[in-house]
Amino acid sequence: MSVARFVILLNLLYLFPGCGSKSSKNTESTSLRNDLVQLNKRKLNGSDRKFSEGISDVIFHSNESSINNADSSWSTEYVTTEIESLFRKMVSSVPEAEELIGNNFRGMGVIPPSLKKISSKPNEISIWEGNNEGRYIGKSQFVMSLRELPENFPLGNKLKVIEISNEGKIFKTTILIDHLGERKEAHSRWFCEWERRPDEGLKLIGLERKYYSEIRSEKEALYKDSTHKILGQTPNYHSQINKGISEWAGLITKFGDMAMTGHHGLAIGDVNGDGRDDIFVCDGGSLPNRLYVQNEDGTAMDISMRAGIDWYEDSRAALLLDLDNDGDQDLVVATIAMIVFAENDGAGQFTIRGGFPDAQYPFSLSSSDFDLDGDLDVYVCIYGEGDRNSGARGFDERSPVPFHDAKNGGRNVLLVNHGGFAFTDETQSVGLEVNNDRWSFSASWEDYDNDGDQDLYVANDFGKNCFYRNDGGQFTEDARSLGLEDTGAGMSVSWGDYDRDGIFDLYIGNMFSAAGNRVGGQERFAPNRNVDEVQEMRKMSRGNTLYRGTDRGFFEMSRDSRVSMGRWAWSSGFVDIDNDGWEDIIITNGYITGWKEEEDL
Repeated sequence: MSVARFVILLNLLYLFPGCGSKSSKNTESTSLRNDLVQLNKRKLNGSDRKFSEGISDVIFHSNESSINNADSSWSTEYVTTEIESLFRKMVSSVPEAEELIGNNFRGMGVIPPSLKKISSKPNEISIWEGNNEGRYIGKSQFVMSLRELPENFPLGNKLKVIEISNEGKIFKTTILIDHLGERKEAHSRWFCEWERRPDEGLKLIGLERKYYSEIRSEKEALYKDSTHKILGQTPNYHSQINKGISEWAGLITKFGDMAMTGHHGLAIGDVNGDGRDDIFVCDGGSLPNRLYVQNEDGTAMDISMRAGIDWYEDSRAALLLDLDNDGDQDLVVATIAMIVFAENDGAGQFTIRGGFPDAQYPFSLSSSDFDLDGDLDVYVCIYGEGDRNSGARGFDERSPVPFHDAKNGGRNVLLVNHGGFAFTDETQSVGLEVNNDRWSFSASWEDYDNDGDQDLYVANDFGKNCFYRNDGGQFTEDARSLGLEDTGAGMSVSWGDYDRDGIFDLYIGNMFSAAGNRVGGQERFAPNRNVDEVQEMRKMSRGNTLYRGTDRGFFEMSRDSRVSMGRWAWSSGFVDIDNDGWEDIIITNGYITGWKEEEDL
């Protein structure tokens, strides 16, 4: 089982206790799981033209009421899988759509009859939106509307069922769908109704658009992948970097500190003083870190060995910054063994000057002169401590408890710079030990209250985040009073002023899980928990969070601003991409789902 699927399954089992309970329905649940495995295999082999066969008899014909039984709660997930498959067929094949749509269908066309331009950017990008207006149509007209999709969106469609409920043989679903084209993409939210009739399988009987938008570009491409152009001249690009984690994880065991999850960062700075940005790349255990300096023509040259930083320890994060105030960029690297400090001689040659060994399983680094003494200090996020000798760390060593508010994670560390590359752990003395037991992914500094010193926000996985207000070098944990705890799978955080009101706002990258939303949204979800706790548990899979800062505190604007859908958002940040004076949001997302084998999902 891949890491991603294990984590998702673990989420569901923690969030929905009935899924793992012993009952007389266990035999049926096992049969259902086996059926789904066989269905997925047929799907991958291209033989799923009658996808509903194989599970419909089990779920609906032998025990139609099982969908409403908590002990058979996985049933909704099988229906979801079936609906997603049917919907993909519908939007990609008009003949198939004829068979999958009920004769009593009543709904809207997939694209609104009229679109309104809501913005036009200087770089020839325009954004269009359609509302819910438009008359309801029947089956034949709806099928005709599907003919627009293959022409306008030749690159295909992506969809997710995020909500599902049923009343007898009627299933109601909310579907997110993305249409992808060369110079146009569309995003929409559809509310659909399905009906299962004896011996006919599921039929679409209703569709209503809840939201529709298009992004159009007159250019061939807004961005182009230049990785090969920049790094292709270096031999190790082909032998190491371009192969990816899936290649190396199959060759290097955990005894070499190669993490399957591939949590490795990079740092950008000018290491040789030529005015051009250079790149330091962290890599997994038994593979050397790399330092690429930029040439005049924009290509890169590998100087890792010459610079003395081609270390083979598993490296998770790095910073290029001036630690000794001599005008050049020094290097901080978070390895499994320790936090390493290396001095730059000004020409890109580094010498290790010290290290901090008591930081097991570090995940990210951030820096600020929090005490205003003129020296940059370093904050280390520790995801989960473990036994360095056994090779088990973080999630491998123990599970988060409780899952939605875990307090058994690692201990984050503030390393205070005393000059001359001398650093000490002052976490407790400055007040940062409060709630310092979470599974922390990242942290970000900003002077949110405009008092002249840097405050700190920490994004934690499996539960509540932390916000530390800095008052003259002493911190107070203040997330709850400001409404900034944000229960979720916190993976990244960024400060910005997206509404240009002069007050800082916060964007937090979490996890959007369609399965988590479906399971958590059911009425029977966690029936023995109080309302507040259930809401916190549901937030674990709801997606990213945007907090608007005001003079009266912070207010969540995630859904109103349409920025919650970030998928597995490992990193995110405010940046004015199109130079129009307004800060946009960029999100890196994704997960390794398994090996590239035919039978893998």
